[in-house]
Amino acid sequence: MAELRELVRRLRRKQSLRSIQRETGVHRQTLRKLQERADEHGWLDEASPLPNASAIETVWQTADRSEHGLAKFDAVFDDWVDKGYSFEVIHALIRGKGFSCSESTVRRYIQRRFPKKVRAVVRRATSPGDVMEVDFGYLGLTFDPVTDRTRKTWIFSGRLRHSRLAWREYVFDQRVETFLRCHENAFEYFSGVPAQVVVDNLKAAVIRAALEDFLLNRTYREFAEHYDFVISPCRPYTPQHKGGVESDIKYVKGNFWPRFREAQKLKGRATPSAGQLAEALEQWTDEVAEARLVRGVGRTPREIFESDERATLRPLPGDRFEHIEWRQCKVQADWRVQVARAYYSVPYRFVGEKVLVCLSAWKVRIFRENELICTHKRAWRPWEYVSNPDHAPPNAAEFLSTTRQGLLRRAGEIDESVRTVAAAIFEDRVADGLRPVRALLNLARKYSTERLKAACERATRYHTENYGSVKRILEKNLDQAPLPHIPTATSQQSFRFARAAGYFEAQQYLN
Repeated sequence: MAELRELVRRLRRKQSLRSIQRETGVHRQTLRKLQERADEHGWLDEASPLPNASAIETVWQTADRSEHGLAKFDAVFDDWVDKGYSFEVIHALIRGKGFSCSESTVRRYIQRRFPKKVRAVVRRATSPGDVMEVDFGYLGLTFDPVTDRTRKTWIFSGRLRHSRLAWREYVFDQRVETFLRCHENAFEYFSGVPAQVVVDNLKAAVIRAALEDFLLNRTYREFAEHYDFVISPCRPYTPQHKGGVESDIKYVKGNFWPRFREAQKLKGRATPSAGQLAEALEQWTDEVAEARLVRGVGRTPREIFESDERATLRPLPGDRFEHIEWRQCKVQADWRVQVARAYYSVPYRFVGEKVLVCLSAWKVRIFRENELICTHKRAWRPWEYVSNPDHAPPNAAEFLSTTRQGLLRRAGEIDESVRTVAAAIFEDRVADGLRPVRALLNLARKYSTERLKAACERATRYHTENYGSVKRILEKNLDQAPLPHIPTATSQQSFRFARAAGYFEAQQYLN
């Protein structure tokens, strides 16, 4: 709407409503209402001074409010708007008071009478080398040529608050190791480490978010100690505290991603290829993102970084951080813990206790209340069982005697021939072989281990692999007799009616 004072001035000059509407665009019905209010207050008299805009607007709003049917709810509207009630809720409340109108009418009236109050903000001053803001943003689906499948893809952005220079890369997950690798790539891209990193409350960085007392991921804490920076998590539900990187994520999704998708469509790919994403993102960063002028500064992010910020970053450490992962596990009844698709034994006295497992690339350390209780080599095969015999309870040998696997293991520890006889006994699918195999192993106590080995070798030689045969061999001392030589079958070299070589050659008869 044109300025009310200008409209009143035109009405004082006796300009027609039609011409005012044509020149200002204000509807004639609104002009008639304004003409009535101006006539009531004597504003149309050219001899009287023209009132100021504030007085005209006050009269206009007061008069307009008194005419609207919803004006009687202004007191409660003010309270409901402050409480954050939605227009749908407010519409339902006034209908309960017996007033009938549409929800859109309520919406227009409240938006006009009770506009949102704009809160004053203080623009933060930035210091070179002080803060880097990090965040993930979802891009969409891309085809991964490495795994030969379509995967969800995110963009990671690490943005320096002062220079606005950012490191961006795509990832397929938001795990701790991915989060730390992105940090390392950003530090190496900047050739230095900022003093502070502002992160969102994702689980890779913050285990428990709170207004005052937050709990950091232990791996991320050790990573920060290695690179010597301070972690500063945002308060819950306040993404504006890292508004710079939030805007950078929107910039990538709104500027780079549409360009890349359309370029991929021209190549006949309905789903963008992740194999070309890194190269396209790097090219866009060099040609577009870092070449734009920062509003209010007049320089590009790269120029600000090179002139102001590069020298203020802390130097990189001599080596990269060894990725360590911490897991909390419970020791099961079989005195082992399951972590990272593998099993590791724990001293049996900790059964039922919660322990903290530290996983590195080569080693696994298990802690109980900050005390190291055992160490293992890292398993290399999925579901491998890494065990230490010293962790077993005192009755482990007796327990193993109740299972086939345990008995076969004990037999193999004596000798391979003993294990062969035990395995042959277990091959009988009708009879349970646990008792005869236990009896077979107990023969070592009565006759010695060496005699049991010799008896099993004799039983194997004569293909009588059973408990009774081994026992009779020992009782008759046959194990001490030398094993007879059993000739092996050989192929026959000559036959009775065989002809000599060259017998059928015709040359010998032609002479």
